[in-house]
Amino acid sequence: MKIRTSAYVPGRIVGGMRIRWQDIALTVALLFFGLGGTRFAARLQTGSFEVDVFAYVLIAVAAGGLLFRSVRPLWTVGVTTAAITVYLAQDYPFGPILVSGVAAMYAVAVYARIELAAASALVYTLVILPWWNESVTSWITWSAGWILLPALAGVLMKLRRKSVVDVRERAVISERLHLAQEVHDVVGHGLSVIAMQAGVALYVLDKDPAKARASLEAIRATSKEALEGLRSELDTLRGSAPLRPSISLADLPALAARMGEAGLEVSVEVDGVSAPDTHQLAAYRIVQESLTNVLRHASRGVTAAVKVYEVRGELVVEVRDTGTPGPFEEGHGITGMRSRAEALGGTLEVRTTHGFTVVARLPLPS
Repeated sequence: MKIRTSAYVPGRIVGGMRIRWQDIALTVALLFFGLGGTRFAARLQTGSFEVDVFAYVLIAVAAGGLLFRSVRPLWTVGVTTAAITVYLAQDYPFGPILVSGVAAMYAVAVYARIELAAASALVYTLVILPWWNESVTSWITWSAGWILLPALAGVLMKLRRKSVVDVRERAVISERLHLAQEVHDVVGHGLSVIAMQAGVALYVLDKDPAKARASLEAIRATSKEALEGLRSELDTLRGSAPLRPSISLADLPALAARMGEAGLEVSVEVDGVSAPDTHQLAAYRIVQESLTNVLRHASRGVTAAVKVYEVRGELVVEVRDTGTPGPFEEGHGITGMRSRAEALGGTLEVRTTHGFTVVARLPLPS
């Protein structure tokens, strides 16, 4: 059986298996309860019951099976069921040894597959049946309370644990996707501007050294900003980054200026926006990715206009260019922008009439 563990659990290693301290504690508790309570249980039952050394050995074996409940649950069921069967066959009294059976049913339901848990519960129920001297109704009631109920509780616990793990995994995946999107936007934008500026510098290197120098300065500034953004995302991944976000709509003029230096004329209009920081960061990244796409794909002479405003409880972001639209396939850029908008409960649409237009609507908190 292959055992997967998600974290280190202190315990003792026995035969290559790590026995958890909780299993040891449960075994000791059941051992003391069984050894101390069996004779008292015999006195409460009608009939003549003799409790000898062999009975206590069987009680100890049944409790000892719980040592392996989390690493070998079927061993636990097998050892405990066998000990209880022999115990009842020797006509010993019903007593605390049956509590080990309850614990075994719970353990197999938690740590083994559901079908194995169901089979174990059925076998254990049939083991008890030949030694039951009361009515069938009483036996069914007892089986439901002492066998089926612990098994059901174990299954519910398994499902709860799986749900918790699924929630954690989804949170991790969501954070990874968020970091991937941030890195894509920061690095992709920086590399696009650098590539454009490098082309300009190579073109004017001999004709206009001053212009080439300006392009190289822009490359240096852009690469520095991209590296700082990448470092910030890596710090976030390590858990040592300052609280996000550090970018707002106030940074849009600087973004437009960088685009202008790269050859894309951009106008920016931000009207009375008082959106939360998370919305401002999303709006900035949408504008950044939209302008980067224009820089990559549009021909010379194309201009772009950015407008950000609030209306009817929404933050609206519009990025429009004057290029001639053509057929396009939605790539990582538009998909990422749409994901940003939807993460805040908003929408993003692309229009290809009268230029290429990206419109994002982000609902504002009331």
